[in-house]
Amino acid sequence: MDRDFMCFFYRNILPERTEVAVQGNIPYHKAEEMVREMEDELHARIDDETWNLYLKMSDLAGEAQRMLGEALYLQGAEDREHMLQ
Repeated sequence: MDRDFMCFFYRNILPERTEVAVQGNIPYHKAEEMVREMEDELHARIDDETWNLYLKMSDLAGEAQRMLGEALYLQGAEDREHMLQ
């Protein structure tokens, strides 16, 4: 497997394709809206220091999910390559 190419594809091409794929996905957009509403409510109830801590935690969780998604994508590409041999 050309790991460098697959990483390039995952990091550069796939995000655009993902945006197109979720454009008409109503449950996805409803979930996003619910998250925004909950974050607004949380922000209104806590102090700025706690809010900033939450934002850092959210960023770390997002980065962990991104890394997991990339690892699963690459593993799937490798598995597919083995199946085609």
